Amino acid sequence: MKRASLSLALTVVLGLTGAGLAAPASAAGGALAGTWTSVDTDGSAQTLSIVGSGRHAYSVIYYDESATSACGGNPALVTGPGFVDGNDLVTAGPLVCLPGGNVFRSRITLGYAYDAGSDTLTDDFGIVWHRA
Repeated sequence: MKRASLSLALTVVLGLTGAGLAAPASAAGGALAGTWTSVDTDGSAQTLSIVGSGRHAYSVIYYDESATSACGGNPALVTGPGFVDGNDLVTAGPLVCLPGGNVFRSRITLGYAYDAGSDTLTDDFGIVWHRA
């Protein structure tokens, strides 16, 4: 997916979820705040946008440019809160297949382990995420 399309998708989601009202991540943000990227097991690019102060809760947007299993290769989006427990971030939200917005009725949970030494996140599937 082109970067402009990704930016538009994230802007739309931020506006719809109200997360766009939060202050942008900066030096005052929590340790996990910022944009993270990885490559999924199917080779597609993934982006994780984390906004918040780090006081045990964040607003999280997960975007996969090609969700092979869940969306038949179309992009997927998950938005919702993220909660910190020690070095772990757990997020939960509805999965939306794009375009068209096919929303799965149940919320999915995604987990990430933060490694401060390497400043990386590792998700439940063993995929390592780096700051963008």
